[in-house]
Amino acid sequence: MTGSTRAIGIAGLVGVALNIVAVVALQPFTSPYSPADVPGWLASCAQYPIRTAVSSFAFTFGLVALAAFAAGFAAKLRTGPAIVAGVFIGLGALLDAAGTPAPLVALNTEPAIGEAFLRFTLLLDATFNGCIAIGLIAAFFAQPGKLRWLALGAGILSGPVAFQWASADAARLLALAGPVWLAWITATSIGLLRTEQ
Repeated sequence: MTGSTRAIGIAGLVGVALNIVAVVALQPFTSPYSPADVPGWLASCAQYPIRTAVSSFAFTFGLVALAAFAAGFAAKLRTGPAIVAGVFIGLGALLDAAGTPAPLVALNTEPAIGEAFLRFTLLLDATFNGCIAIGLIAAFFAQPGKLRWLALGAGILSGPVAFQWASADAARLLALAGPVWLAWITATSIGLLRTEQ
């Protein structure tokens, strides 16, 4: 197995694992990453500062790992659709990673400013979901085998979540879309790790 293939697979699995850790840390929060109740989200950050820190750091490093996976995916397949997939997934992940520390900053500001920071990270998360939707649909055209259908399904489900910055209904769809694209990255990463063994 080539070192680069192994690194791509590991990056994908690390990204998935850290995103799951971040989501689990947010379980007791009120409306995280949703416009439904931003003051409640801010109050939850204050009530659970350790969980806020765990979630922020896990999301940030996990998203950077996903960006590395996306770049590797594009480099491995070396086709036009694969490059589109890598660029959109990677760009969306890095943009999102720039905002995921914002809840920590929100803890140390006035409530109005804190809410603005949370709305900022919400917007970047919505941007990520829009980018990953495009990237996953491109991956459908790039990836051989049955996993391409999982990519297509994840892309279609993720598209509406791009409106989560304005719609609580769109934000709720993340509970369905998120596990599907995490499953695609997991399966693709495992497939890469098994390649050339």
